[in-house]
Amino acid sequence: MDFDEVIEDYGALISPNDTVILSREITGIVDLPAEYDGESHIFRDMMTFSKDKSITLIVSMRAKIGERLFNSAMVVDKGKVLGVSDEIFPLKGYERGNVVRSYLTGRGKVCLFVDTDICYPQLWKGCFSGCRYIFSLNSVPLNRERIASAKTLANASGKHVLAQFCDAIVCISPYGKIDSVKFGRMSAFYLPLSLTKGRLIDRKIKFVEECGD
Repeated sequence: MDFDEVIEDYGALISPNDTVILSREITGIVDLPAEYDGESHIFRDMMTFSKDKSITLIVSMRAKIGERLFNSAMVVDKGKVLGVSDEIFPLKGYERGNVVRSYLTGRGKVCLFVDTDICYPQLWKGCFSGCRYIFSLNSVPLNRERIASAKTLANASGKHVLAQFCDAIVCISPYGKIDSVKFGRMSAFYLPLSLTKGRLIDRKIKFVEECGD
């Protein structure tokens, strides 16, 4: 499917303030310089649709800059491009990103993980400071390691995690439990505001590293 088909088939089902995730099969390879120079209209069409519907779009894509190819995701909020996240630990064939981004949308702060990045706890820091929702965007079928990582992150942060795969979408509760799994081209989830907070310790704890002689 291309973006025009998505609008034609599903546009009427989308309401203001929704967050819509588009797989990279919809966008294909996106030439970023051509987009920013106005020589391509993929971004422009998505920005217009996002503004008209008053929604947030999270768009998975393969972003091309010259000869370099990135596994990426773009966030458009009510017509404005907030930024592009590049996978930091990509598989062979893609360039590495070096910035972990979170985005302040109309629905609050959201954190994105592209493919394997969800499996690296060192990258989770942004999820513990005011984040409302976490999205894991995957270009592979259901994957046990990534589901396990998403469940751990949800439980640790007290936030919902929505994990998108090429054959299903998995919604994980703030307690690290799978709420639901849906298959098909179009799936809808209701994500209430996550209210779970981590437990607080009311006394000082020492951290000591021991080593034997």
